[in-house]
Amino acid sequence: MVKKDINVSLIQYDCPDSKTEAVARIVDLVEEAAPKSDLVLLAETPYTPYTTVKNFTPVAETIPGNYSDTLSTLAVKYHTYIASGIVEKEGNDIYNSAILISPEGKIILKQRKISLYVCDLDGGFSSGKEISVVDTELGKIGMLICIDTSIARHLYRMAELQPDIILVPSYGLAKTDYRLTLKIDGMVDECIDEWRMRMQMLAKYCRSHVLRADHCGVEEQQVRVGHSIALKPSGEIIAEASMEPRILQVRIGPEKVF
Repeated sequence: MVKKDINVSLIQYDCPDSKTEAVARIVDLVEEAAPKSDLVLLAETPYTPYTTVKNFTPVAETIPGNYSDTLSTLAVKYHTYIASGIVEKEGNDIYNSAILISPEGKIILKQRKISLYVCDLDGGFSSGKEISVVDTELGKIGMLICIDTSIARHLYRMAELQPDIILVPSYGLAKTDYRLTLKIDGMVDECIDEWRMRMQMLAKYCRSHVLRADHCGVEEQQVRVGHSIALKPSGEIIAEASMEPRILQVRIGPEKVF
C-alpha cells in the first residue's frame, strides 16, 4: 500500500501546436502545482498534438535531454516527484515514453508505450518491450501509457509487479463534429465512460491507486476528452476533472486492500 498520505496534482491542459509554447506553459503549470504536491503527473506527449502529427521525430528528445532536464530542475526546486510523457529519441528510433523524476532530480523510471495506436505507427514510433516499477518513499510506482491500459497482458504483468500507484499519462480522443455543435455528442460521452471504466478495472485488478492525466481542448475534428482521474485500489473514484483545463489536486493515503 501507499506508505503515507500523498498530495498529488494531475495537470490537464490544452496543448498548443508549438512545442516551445507548450513547454513554457508546462513549466508555469508545474510551478503552480509543485509547491503543494508530493507528486505531479503530466499527460502523454504533453508538448505536442497527437493524431494530427505525421512525424514525431522533430519534437523527439534524448533522455536525459532539454525537456527532462527542465523537469528535473523543477523537481529539485520543489522537492517533489514529477512524471510526464515525452517523445523520446534513441539513435534512429523514437518512442512514446514517460519518465518519473525523483525529488533529487534523477530519472528513476522510464516506460515506453508498448501497444501502439495507428497514429503512433504513422508518426514513426517504435514499440517498447518491458513494464517495470520503482520503489520510492511514496510506495512502489509503475506507469502504463494510454492504450496500454486496455491490453490484458500488460495488466497481468503490472499486477505481478504489485505497484502501490499506477501512473497513466494519456491522450484520450473522441471523433466528433465538434465545430458544428455546441453540444458534446454521444461519441465523446462514450469515450469518457470507457476511460472511467478502464481506470476502475485497472485499479481493482492491480489493487493499486490509479492516477491518470490527460489533455483537453480540440485537435481538428478530434476532442481531447480530459477527465483526468484519481482512484482508490477499490476502484472508487476520489476525484475527476471535466473537459476544461485545470490542475486536479487530490490526496491519497494508505488503503488496506483485501
